[in-house]
Amino acid sequence: MNPRHRRALIPGLLVVLLVIVLVAALAREARAADGEVDVERVSTITDARVPESSALVVSKRDPELAYTINDSGNVPTVFTIEVSTGDVVGATRLAGAEVVDTEALAIDHDGTLWVADIGDNDAIRSTVSLLAIEEPVLGEKSVRPLRYEVRYADGSADAEALLADPSGHGMFIVSKGLLGGQVYRLPQPLSRTSVNVAQPMAEAEAPALVTDGDFLPDGAQVVLRTYLGVHVLDATTWQETWSATLPETRQSESLAAEPDGTSVLVGSEGLPSPIQRVTLPEEQRAAMLAPASGIIDLD
Repeated sequence: MNPRHRRALIPGLLVVLLVIVLVAALAREARAADGEVDVERVSTITDARVPESSALVVSKRDPELAYTINDSGNVPTVFTIEVSTGDVVGATRLAGAEVVDTEALAIDHDGTLWVADIGDNDAIRSTVSLLAIEEPVLGEKSVRPLRYEVRYADGSADAEALLADPSGHGMFIVSKGLLGGQVYRLPQPLSRTSVNVAQPMAEAEAPALVTDGDFLPDGAQVVLRTYLGVHVLDATTWQETWSATLPETRQSESLAAEPDGTSVLVGSEGLPSPIQRVTLPEEQRAAMLAPASGIIDLD
């Protein structure tokens, strides 16, 4: 075969290989997610300003509200959503913030809202960014966020989940790996004057293709969203304790724990964008409502 033709075939073969790996990963996830799940439509986002809702987190100030943000290619703005209706009731523009791909939101135990500019589809970014603002509520405003640079100790990674431990034990990023995600622990406290190094947690396990996640309110459990379902992990061992498939949506993107700890909200990109409530199984609800056991370092 002509060398030029051989070179032309290589990209096509790589695409085929990637598709095979992706299908295999999704098949494994579908087999692993064997729990039953109750899903209820809560509301729908129809506002044209939110065409690509990429993250979701419930307000700690007002549990009737949640926040979302568009991903790459949009003006960096945090939108306040009324959960029961899906209406946009607030828009907070991040003034002066240059972002690449905003993919996650989290609220820490102090009430700081973190915007995670951590998307990296081609795994080429040397650093990613976390932006911090006070939790907004209603109305339109512009704020200048605090910026924190982060790099992964083991090289570049694509990620769409930022987790903030409600008991104050720091934050974590979960990568979006084809064959499984990597959990990274962020330094505590974060530095604004130097790049923060996120360390991989060697014994932590995460499913493939994680698109969002959240701690449950007691800090003892973590729930991760993937393209096909939800996965509950013990926050001490980071081992999976339960999983379930979800009904198919346009693009499974977001997840937020609800304040009572018995359910999570999930959303998707594109308009209209439904917000659905997923009720966790009884044994998981009971475990989550138990006193938090804390986080241990597994490195």
